[in-house]
Amino acid sequence: MSLLCLALLAAGLVQRAAAQAILLPRTLPSFNQTYTVGSGAWGEVPLGTGGCPDVLRTTGCLITAFASVLAYFEIDLVVPAASSSTGTLQVGMNPRVLNDWLRARRGYGQCAGDPVGACCLEWSALPRGVTLTFHANHNNLGLNPVAELVIDHALRQGHPVVAGVHWAAACRSGSSQTEDCHWVILTGKVGDTYTIVDPYNPDRTSPAGVRTTLDAGSLGAYTIDRFVVVAPTPGDASSLNSLPDVASPPAPTPAAPTPTPPVSTSPLASLLVLLVALSIVAGAIFLSADGQP
Repeated sequence: MSLLCLALLAAGLVQRAAAQAILLPRTLPSFNQTYTVGSGAWGEVPLGTGGCPDVLRTTGCLITAFASVLAYFEIDLVVPAASSSTGTLQVGMNPRVLNDWLRARRGYGQCAGDPVGACCLEWSALPRGVTLTFHANHNNLGLNPVAELVIDHALRQGHPVVAGVHWAAACRSGSSQTEDCHWVILTGKVGDTYTIVDPYNPDRTSPAGVRTTLDAGSLGAYTIDRFVVVAPTPGDASSLNSLPDVASPPAPTPAAPTPTPPVSTSPLASLLVLLVALSIVAGAIFLSADGQP
C-alpha cells in the first residue's frame, strides 16, 4: 500500500473518530425553570433567602440544571412540611424540591449583583452524592482545545457537564453582564456539535426543558464561559442529605446531685472521738466494779 493510501486511510479514520457521537449512557431528565401553568408548577417559587426578590422562572436556570443532574444520578431529597413551599412533605427531585432544600440548608449566599438578600447558589451546599470539578473556557468565540478535551472525556465517562454560557455582547436588557448569563447541561456530542438540555423553555405549560444543541439554544447560539463536570460519589448519601422534620428543643440537662458534705478527718476530730470512746469504756468498767459484792 502506498504512502498516499495510508495517509488517506489515516485521515478517514480521524474523521470517523471525530464524527462518532458521544452520548451519556442514559437519558438526562429535564426540567423547565419557567413552568408556571400546571399541576405542581414551580416557576413562581421564591429563590434564595434573606428577602431575595428572584423566583425560579427568572433566575433559576442553575438550580433547574442541577435538579436535572441530581435526578440523573437518582439522588432524591426529602423536604419536610415545615421547610416546604407547598406546606406539605416533598420527596423526590425537581427544581422546587432542590430550592426548598437549599433554602432550609442556608445554601444561598449574596452575590455582588444582588440588591438585597442572598440569591446565589453556594456550590459547597449542594446535596451530597456528587463531586464537582470546575473549569474555564478562555475563548470568547468557541471552545479552546483543552476545554473541549475535558468536556469530551467527561461525557464519555457518563458525567454530565453544567455550563455557564452567554449568547450576545450583553445577555440581559440593561445589564453589562457578559459571561455566565445562563446555565445549560451538556449531554453529548455529534460531530462538532454539543447536545444540551436547556432549562429555559418559553412554554410555561411544560415542566420539561428543551433538548437542543449548543448553537441553537432557547436564547440563541451559546458560547461556554465556564463549566462544571459532575461525577457521582460512591455510597448512599440519603442520611447526609436529610433535613430535620422540626427543630427539636435541646434536651434538659439533669440537675447535678447535691453533694454530701465530707466527713471531717482532721487529727483533732480523731482525737476527740478516741477520748469519747475511752470515757465510755472507763464508765462501763467503773459501774461494773461498783456493782460487785
